Amino acid sequence: MTLKSLFVSLLILPLFSITACAKTPATSVDSNGIPQTRSDLTDAEQQQLNDFLATQKTNMRFIEGGSYEMGDFGPKLDWTEGMPISSNGDNKTLHNVTLDSFSMNAYKATYGDFDIYSMATGQPQEGMQESVIELHQPDAAAGINWQIAQNYCQWLGEQLNVPMNLPTEAQWEYAARNRGQYVLFPTDTGDIDDGRNVWTFEQKQEIRNKYNTSLAVPIVGLYPPNPLGLYDMTNQNYEWMSDWYDDNYYAESPEHNPQGPLTGKEKVLRSVEANEGDASTIKLIGAVSVKRWHKVPNPPLLDNDAEINQNGDTSARCVANASSPLS
Repeated sequence: MTLKSLFVSLLILPLFSITACAKTPATSVDSNGIPQTRSDLTDAEQQQLNDFLATQKTNMRFIEGGSYEMGDFGPKLDWTEGMPISSNGDNKTLHNVTLDSFSMNAYKATYGDFDIYSMATGQPQEGMQESVIELHQPDAAAGINWQIAQNYCQWLGEQLNVPMNLPTEAQWEYAARNRGQYVLFPTDTGDIDDGRNVWTFEQKQEIRNKYNTSLAVPIVGLYPPNPLGLYDMTNQNYEWMSDWYDDNYYAESPEHNPQGPLTGKEKVLRSVEANEGDASTIKLIGAVSVKRWHKVPNPPLLDNDAEINQNGDTSARCVANASSPLS
């Protein structure tokens, strides 16, 4: 060790000692495992939380309940000649569903939202892995696993004093299809309009360049919402549902407020993931309103988890299960 490096080390050691001794926020969870808001928030932190909660309440879109036919409705359309509209085999049992009214967040939860959640509960920050730190932008949809998404929505519900959860896939499809209409794509027009309601390759590249990354940065709210005021239900990435996945579930689904199978190994995902392409390929991969994906909810930790985010393509959008709008 040179004299210079020894001198630098001696300067740094006290700093590390001070940091190690610094008080960390107290964290706790309730009997259901939901993280609780810290009791030692500063006045500034409490104000941040209050502002965040006011924004989240404003962002909730009330969706009046009703009945619809859930699943691949291709045979109901004149121009399909009785053919399905997607290649899935797990959405071919068209079945009646009746939903109670609910409110859905207009936006996917962003890294900015999760930063407030982490501050308020003392949970680790999300999306801080070395290879994806460029994606940690305040207005970018947060890449998270299912359990963290569920915890976040339930914590948010506790703060707003209303039962909140991830959406059921029946709720998501009902909302994506403008209360169950025969809508192909969950956009403002029900169709794909390159560059206006979904991003093109060039637009995606512009965002990459802005944040100096080769990754697709899922900034929310860049394109028009669907008629119910919900943004990005086609663009960007997958959204976690509360339901367990079963490829045969549609054949046995109850009509009223279906919740999915009681158990399973994977959770249902909806929407479309950012890295699958731009508007020119969305139709080819079948990103229609009835398309289902599925994934293990909480992948086991890998040795390089400090560097990568296994859930970078999965996000959350919370639902308030209340029969009237949030006031």
